Amino acid sequence: MMMSSSDVAITDRDVKVQQVLAFAREIGPIGMLASEEDQKKLESMSQELVEYSDSNPSQIPLRGMHDLVYSASQGSSSGRLGTTPFYGAVQQEFLDDNVTFINFVKLGPLEASLRATRSIKNDSTNLVKFHQTTIKAFGQTLLEKEIKGGGFWKYLFMGKIVDKDGTEKFVRIMETPSLFVLEQNL
Repeated sequence: MMMSSSDVAITDRDVKVQQVLAFAREIGPIGMLASEEDQKKLESMSQELVEYSDSNPSQIPLRGMHDLVYSASQGSSSGRLGTTPFYGAVQQEFLDDNVTFINFVKLGPLEASLRATRSIKNDSTNLVKFHQTTIKAFGQTLLEKEIKGGGFWKYLFMGKIVDKDGTEKFVRIMETPSLFVLEQNL
């Protein structure tokens, strides 16, 4: 007998990750606009997920499109345009396993992207190297520039969960050192 998505068992791990996702959504994608108390609560909830993470998260292949749920970053990687109250939707698209990805920020007809690569530092950390930034309006390239720099992703949690509606999601919670929460609908 085939199981439907509503027949998939939801584990304690799934419930704990769902709670983090729900609170991150409540705060909103731009964490620096949340109260310090809410930011610390989300960080604490996220730290509690370390024991539930898949092993060796830095080595897990990433594919497809991942949506930003929350970012405590002060920079534009949260989707916020400078100090304005405006922010766009942020996504990461992985072009090949464990290597190239593009961060996109979309706000109406504007799109800013950052092409980067990731490599393995250790079992729980990826090194990230930036390569190129592009800005487009109405699909036309306004700026394309090679860049340098980078950082790291230290995973607190990475793994597949079943949401309360029975759908599967792939969730990543990491420090860069700012806290980031991303999800991918499977």
